[in-house]
Amino acid sequence: MKTIIFYRSSYRGNTLKIAESMKDALSAELVSIDSNPSIDLSDYDLIGFGSAINFAAHDIRLQRFVSGQYLKGKNVFVFSTRCRPFLGAYHKHLKKIIEAKGGIIVGEFSCQGFDRTGPWVLMDGYNKARPNERDMFKARLFSEKLRWKLHPLALIYKNPVTRCSEGITMRRKGSDIIAGNKVVFLNTSTCINCGKCIKICPMHIFSLKDTALPMDEKNCIQCRLCADNCPTSSIYIHESFLNGLRIALRESFSNKLQNSYKAEDNHH
Repeated sequence: MKTIIFYRSSYRGNTLKIAESMKDALSAELVSIDSNPSIDLSDYDLIGFGSAINFAAHDIRLQRFVSGQYLKGKNVFVFSTRCRPFLGAYHKHLKKIIEAKGGIIVGEFSCQGFDRTGPWVLMDGYNKARPNERDMFKARLFSEKLRWKLHPLALIYKNPVTRCSEGITMRRKGSDIIAGNKVVFLNTSTCINCGKCIKICPMHIFSLKDTALPMDEKNCIQCRLCADNCPTSSIYIHESFLNGLRIALRESFSNKLQNSYKAEDNHH
């Protein structure tokens, strides 16, 4: 998913810290609007805009920058750093601009930031040491959830099954063939047979046939190592409470999962 993040961080570097955390989680390009960038956004799948909150809204320069972008049909998220402990409606104005430009709001994030202006001068600043490590962790977590939400196979489990091959159900998404039943899905059309999923899966659910296939998805523990390390984003894990409950019950009443995990020793 090709992602770009535009930001303005003009005071204490609060917003830049959050933007950098998001950049790492999304493998995104990070661009300051202070450089007056002129970038064609047509090839980007996800676009982020963020700044500090000034006078109950995003930085006016960021608002003007967003007003000049063509965002029709684009997935967009907004983020901010703020003085107040509660977000309130501070994102409302920027979201209205994005929606007016045709953008689709897919998420928003905000956290507190250090402020030493106005009345806070008397106490040498408010929100000292913010954003902190916890704030940056939350920003990364928000970004990872966003990336997972927008994965090209996120809704594939809803597609009808077209056929079965070697005991694996197959579905179509456009011209692509997707292998997987209810939990683990692999796009056989984009898979390059690198074998990373086979090597990294602690439960050994993948087998190499003509392509890698999720042969034992019942053993999946939703760790997402396979999906996170797939170079072509060809793997998707359908995470759900029911899947988590299934795993917990199997761990409680059966030693099959533990035996499968221990089997990793035999591969070294």
